[in-house]
Amino acid sequence: MVTSNLGSGQIIVITQSGDVWGHNLAGNANAVGQGFKFEGARVAFNGPVDRFVVTKDDRIFVITQSGDVWGHKFNGSKIDPSFKYGGAKVAINGPVDRFVVASGLKNDDRMFVITQSGDVWSHAITSNSIGPGIKCGGAKVAINGPVDRFVVTMGSRMIVVREDGDVWGHEVDPGGVINNTIGPAFKFDGAKVAINGAMDRFVVTSDNRLIVIRGDGDVWGHNVIGKTIGPPFPMNFRLMHFTFANDITAVLRDRLIERHRFALRRVMLCNSLSAEEKRRLIDVAYDRPIHHKAFVDEIDLGRADRNRGELSVNFQLLFPLGDEEIAQTIIHEMMHMAHYGHPEERHDPPAGTPCTSPPFDCPGDNGPYYGTPPLRAELCIAGDQSLHGRLERKAVNKGCTSDGQDVATIYVESSVTPRSRRPAYR
Repeated sequence: MVTSNLGSGQIIVITQSGDVWGHNLAGNANAVGQGFKFEGARVAFNGPVDRFVVTKDDRIFVITQSGDVWGHKFNGSKIDPSFKYGGAKVAINGPVDRFVVASGLKNDDRMFVITQSGDVWSHAITSNSIGPGIKCGGAKVAINGPVDRFVVTMGSRMIVVREDGDVWGHEVDPGGVINNTIGPAFKFDGAKVAINGAMDRFVVTSDNRLIVIRGDGDVWGHNVIGKTIGPPFPMNFRLMHFTFANDITAVLRDRLIERHRFALRRVMLCNSLSAEEKRRLIDVAYDRPIHHKAFVDEIDLGRADRNRGELSVNFQLLFPLGDEEIAQTIIHEMMHMAHYGHPEERHDPPAGTPCTSPPFDCPGDNGPYYGTPPLRAELCIAGDQSLHGRLERKAVNKGCTSDGQDVATIYVESSVTPRSRRPAYR
């Protein structure tokens, strides 16, 4: 089971044996920290008897098949012993009761049960007791059977994620006063969420983010602004399907992976690429096995062979250029892996002549060369178009070529030799 603790900014993983592991969400929840094991008591270790686990502030609630509710307080990295709540039972109707969630508001101590028919029942929570179930008025929630895969809460909203990735929301108590009323459904605009079927195992929330945990352990986030879902961005992206040649040291490998993650995060949050271009970057390039190789050359920085699924890196030449250049080179080549290209030739101004577009190709002009996806992806790393002067100076010494057989190479050349003399990748 996976849940999230909104109060402490943690993703909490509970194993079949009842062990509890935590991951802190660092950097405004943009990155998932290393897993750590909680000390103390085990949680939900009774197999299918323990049906639901939810968190609220400093408490973990376990709801059993018989409707009993057991609680654990936790703080930092320790789980306190379990205690049984008095009062009403919760979700006692077997498979009829599909979801149990806790309110997403800090000062709202309620637990909600959503049934197969979409009815919503509310239970107030005190320090040691569960209040009687109260049927909420208003709209039904998650009435489409297995089509509605996940129900989570975010602030005053109850959010339903469907199997096609559509996201629907309901305001809980729309007037702002607790009266157990569910507002009408509304559809979120923007990106789809958890569209990979069984591969997307869990959806949780943290602040204004929807977080998807995949079966391979990768974690993807979506920022939610108003009624719009932002594009997915990787929060850990373990790249388990990436392999590395034996002559690539652990230090170089780790830095390369970190630059992959950095570049992908920047691109996914960047407006320079369309939603479809981002989707292809993930589905066609990053979701395939990529083998990394090292090579040595006087001018070539990196090579992408999209047929073989190989990314070759000239560590001796590229890495001394710095983190930004590494990330730009990686994302440029990965856009080629996604089957995006740019024109054969770039039209540079003569040496000493200011770049004006047209007739020349100039960084940031969104023209035939710099307007292509690999170059716009680089712009996501370098910054906005106000930096085009620095990019222009840099462009004199950098180019990209193809051997005609789906191998793209990024290279550097002398500042007195316009790179347009060397054909670019198509």
